[in-house]
Amino acid sequence: MTLSYSRTALILLAATSLSACTTYTPFGEDAQVARPNYPTRLPPPGAETAPAPQETQEQGPMRPGPSTGPVESRPLDPVPNGPAYVTPSTPPYTPPPAYQPPPVYTPPVMQTVTRQTVTGKVVEAAGPPKSHTVKSGDNLDAIARSMGTTRKQLADDNDLKEPYVLRPGKVLKGPSSDAKAYVVGSGDTLYAIARRFSVSGPALADANDMSVDDPLAVGKKLILPDGFKDNGPTTITTRVQVPGTGVQAPAQAPFQPQAPTQQRPPAYTPPPVAQPEPEPEPPRTTTTSTTKTSVTGKVVEVAGPPQIYTVKSGQALDAIARAMDTTRKQLADDNKLKEPYVLHAGDKLKGPKTTVKAYVAGSGDTLALIAKRFSVTPKALAAENGMKIGDAIKSGRKITLPDGYKDKGPVKETVRTTVTLPSEPRRDPTPPPSRPATPPPVSQPVTPPPSTSNYSRPTTPTPSRPTPPPSVSSSPLSDSQVTAQGRGRFNWPLRGDIISEFGPKGTGQRNDGLNIRATAGEAVRAAASGDVVYAGDQVPGFGNLVLIKHADGWVTAYGHLARVDVKMQQKVVQGQQIGQAGASGGVAESQLHFEVRYASAPSERARPIDPKLVLGR
Repeated sequence: MTLSYSRTALILLAATSLSACTTYTPFGEDAQVARPNYPTRLPPPGAETAPAPQETQEQGPMRPGPSTGPVESRPLDPVPNGPAYVTPSTPPYTPPPAYQPPPVYTPPVMQTVTRQTVTGKVVEAAGPPKSHTVKSGDNLDAIARSMGTTRKQLADDNDLKEPYVLRPGKVLKGPSSDAKAYVVGSGDTLYAIARRFSVSGPALADANDMSVDDPLAVGKKLILPDGFKDNGPTTITTRVQVPGTGVQAPAQAPFQPQAPTQQRPPAYTPPPVAQPEPEPEPPRTTTTSTTKTSVTGKVVEVAGPPQIYTVKSGQALDAIARAMDTTRKQLADDNKLKEPYVLHAGDKLKGPKTTVKAYVAGSGDTLALIAKRFSVTPKALAAENGMKIGDAIKSGRKITLPDGYKDKGPVKETVRTTVTLPSEPRRDPTPPPSRPATPPPVSQPVTPPPSTSNYSRPTTPTPSRPTPPPSVSSSPLSDSQVTAQGRGRFNWPLRGDIISEFGPKGTGQRNDGLNIRATAGEAVRAAASGDVVYAGDQVPGFGNLVLIKHADGWVTAYGHLARVDVKMQQKVVQGQQIGQAGASGGVAESQLHFEVRYASAPSERARPIDPKLVLGR
């Protein structure tokens, strides 16, 4: 018992001492709490810690102190005059990309190139068969000797039977003649060959029984017409660009930095980029296939040469008259014979006229086309009518057809024509991309660690814009220049009120010419001499349309015609009627759409100009 009392006294004494040192108020606002001298949070797993002190009766219960939260770390304060501290949020410094110098334009170098065309050889060839027109008193033996053949061969070639009765005007075919021929080479055309040999294109086509539009195969031998003159190959001189010039190439090797700079350079601002002019849309083309029917005239009967009869021994006038289907008196009158009508062997008597077939020529017909329809040669047809191959044929003339002809009907030719319609410059609805804004300047310069190198970056040169290449085509002519070029060239195709003037018409539309009010059927005339390059109704919106190409790059157009009076490839003169005004192409009233176009160089596309600038008053 004594021991228990002693122990109890010691515990009371210790509690009184602690109360005198610290006042503990668990719930007061101004409570003061003593901090324990041991950690208030559990150590992480695996950490070695000292064993916690055991609560004993002598020490009394342990009371927790206030929570201090997790331990935070912060960087040390910067050292004065030391390197600036780079916060983790600041990105590492990246030098700008290496400066690329702009490309340098090398101007094109032109050189003169001379080439030759129509360089084929001239060789011997078998020409068309010789022909002979029988005259009064001719006999087969004499004709055979003049043509260098035998009587039998000549009779066989012309299907003649004994006694070989020949009538004046009959054309006999003989052996083939010796002729010169040109061997066609690659790229040769009929008209280029004709220019070399000083002949016309139609004459060269007629000599070879072909059309001027027929293609030429390489190696084909073209018979040269009589009287040709060989001028030798045609020399063409052109200027072309030397390969490798007129291109853009780097001025020098790109700049490579060797060490970082001490201070970030200012942001590079590229020079303004010039927006290119809107490119013209590709030209719209319309390919038309036109079937032309020619040689459509009639075949009629006409009076041919008189019959010729050679008197044989012992024959009387009555028998000869019966053989020639006439009367004795008529036969005597035709030959001015007097009674008693004495006849001798070998005398030639003219009988009644024969009837032959003839073709009535139409507009545009040629000997070659007529010969093609009737399966004969142009030479035989010319000899039968006392003509030359190149002679023009008037409409309505009766062309006598040789014996043995075969009528195949009108000649049909298909011509494919490509018409180019210039279009306006393309309007790109997409606005040009906006230039990115210049990045804001850095508020605080970032200083990288000091470098041991004494290298410093040279000042970045301002890039210069490349020099544009020299323009190949000249600038468009002004209205005054166009007027000077076209003054006195053109006349009005017809006179009338102007329905629509030249120029823009709002809502993106424009008129490339003039629309002139006209009376239906009124004559439309060529404004100037030239060649018809298109005549048809295959261009949408223009109805019956005629395009005429003039000298020095001028072209005129005539639309909404009621009728077209010319053909493609036909030459017209100023003031010649080319059609009649009408309302074809979907217009509301009779009118003429008239355009004038001009190109200052062959490589340029003809552009529309105001017809009033060049038309007379």
